Amino acid sequence: MAQLLIWGETRELLSGDLPKGAATEVASLAALQKALDGRGPALVLADPSRLEAEKDAVEAWLPRAGARANVVLLAVADAVEDEELRRRLPFVDDLLLRPVTTERLLERTIEAIHGRRTAERDLRRKHDDLSQLNKIGVALSAERDIDKLLELILLKSREITAADAGSLYIVQRAKDAGDANGDHLRFELAQNDSVDVPFQKSTMPLDETSIAGHVALTGRTVNVPDAYHPPRGSPYTISRSFDEKSGYRSKSMLVVPMRDHKDVVIGVVQLINKKRGRSVKLQPISRIEREVIPFTAVDENLARSLASQAAVAFQNADLIGRIRTLFDQFIRRAVAAVELRDPITAGHSERVAILSVGLINKVDAASAGPLAELRFSRDQVEELRYAALLHDFGKVAVQEKVLGKRKKLYATRLVAVRQRFAYIARALEVDYLTKRLEAITSGKATEATLGALMTEYERRRDEADRLLKAILAANEPTVVEEEMLRAFVDLPTRLFESYEQEERFPVEEWAQAPHLSSAEVEALSIRKGTLTDKEREEINSHVSHTYEFLARLPWTGEFRRIPEIAWAHHEKLDGSGYPRGLRAAEIPVQSKMMTIADIYDALVAQDRPYKKAVSPERALGILQGDVSKGLLDGDLFRVFVEARIYDLPEFKALIKRRI
Repeated sequence: MAQLLIWGETRELLSGDLPKGAATEVASLAALQKALDGRGPALVLADPSRLEAEKDAVEAWLPRAGARANVVLLAVADAVEDEELRRRLPFVDDLLLRPVTTERLLERTIEAIHGRRTAERDLRRKHDDLSQLNKIGVALSAERDIDKLLELILLKSREITAADAGSLYIVQRAKDAGDANGDHLRFELAQNDSVDVPFQKSTMPLDETSIAGHVALTGRTVNVPDAYHPPRGSPYTISRSFDEKSGYRSKSMLVVPMRDHKDVVIGVVQLINKKRGRSVKLQPISRIEREVIPFTAVDENLARSLASQAAVAFQNADLIGRIRTLFDQFIRRAVAAVELRDPITAGHSERVAILSVGLINKVDAASAGPLAELRFSRDQVEELRYAALLHDFGKVAVQEKVLGKRKKLYATRLVAVRQRFAYIARALEVDYLTKRLEAITSGKATEATLGALMTEYERRRDEADRLLKAILAANEPTVVEEEMLRAFVDLPTRLFESYEQEERFPVEEWAQAPHLSSAEVEALSIRKGTLTDKEREEINSHVSHTYEFLARLPWTGEFRRIPEIAWAHHEKLDGSGYPRGLRAAEIPVQSKMMTIADIYDALVAQDRPYKKAVSPERALGILQGDVSKGLLDGDLFRVFVEARIYDLPEFKALIKRRI
């Protein structure tokens, strides 16, 4: 109970006697503050003259010390000075007429205690409501899945107002801003705690014939105590079709608009049947009359506040979704641009992304073993997907002729070599015929002389033919045999200072040995594949180009590691990879996953110039060999095999499409 403090002379303020110890008499503000210190709420009965003597101090003390919440300050005045005293002492809670009887004092004390408890209860309620709204706001802003967000919006709106059921509508605006007839309401969601809802999404006209349409158009909240008896003159009607089909009874209804930050209505939340108790099931239908009550003004305020938060959250999620879609399309177009320059590997990036995402999802689900502690958020999974899609983007900086090099000699160079040897064959023939003619015209054309000329011509012609055949055989992207390799290495060659100088070299000069340039012999001497060391370095540089390109993009926080993950997809655990020679602990685990996916797809994909496609079994065997050599992560590879990531339907569909 509140203590009673008398600021002044008790006998001058009260009539009658108080029980001993019922009140404490103080003479100043300082004494009053001391009496209040740490003793809880108090009813202060004050002499106006004492208040006026320390008016400024009292007025400053009340709000500063938080005394307003703990002190009820009453001034005891004569009737004639009532109004004047209220003007001079505006901080006083109330005036009592002098002298105050003990009965009136007891009555006023009870009123003060009751008022305080009511105020405390209202304050707690407001605090709880605010706290709940804040929590809901945090939950709404964190959810980016549109369908889940709408479920959450309706659920929380029902929870905070104790609504048994509800539905949610989204406004669909016409593409042409001036076409009002093109606007619609999309019936997006329905919930009901008491009966099953056979819900199906649908659209309806955006007009005032429905209560949801009315609220969407006017932007005003509608609170109907009984849906079957809407206010007279209402432009809308409330359908009973659901009630008739389900055996339900829609009674109290609260419909609030969802307004965005521009105050535009983007949706409508419709709440149905406020319950006395949140956990009550409104079945059988007779319980509705007993348990359903009208929505209150407090419900309206809470629902409006929540609807405003929901509208912003919905638009944010929708915007993020649109940005993600646009971003995804941009990335796919970027990948397509790379594949136009390197059609041999078309589809590779998408297949690597599918395998990488499949693997990370299985690793995330692991509950035992060395990978059990690894967990990945949805953003991290998307981060790996984008990194995999873009892991070869740096190929845009690699010469197209190098990317598409199918043979050891470029196609234009091979044409030049063929033309060269055709000229050599013709030059040998001309030389032979010239010498034969000279022998005949000079009278030296004996059978032996002509035979010798023919033999020398055939030897030189056959030698040129053998060399051309050897060139054509060596030009194929197969492993060069040691004997052929030595033969090419030992060939005399022409050395040119530049490619341009070689291009300008007269074709007739090639008729005299050496018939090949040093650059041609270097290319034909490639042991495996089609690339020279310099060309392979250029191809390998695509990883660094990928990183440099991706690092310049303003990635949002959840995708900030995309450049780093893509940068490391050719690294090996023992440090033998490129471009930085990272070791196991330095390589992101997502990159290790992508490496497995990248190698597997390269092995099983259609034939490439430098290798034949292998079977899935053979590819897994090769990967296992790399694991045994300490090049690849064994734990990740085990999940890849045991979960049969390589058998994902979407991956196999793309592989079949390429074969």
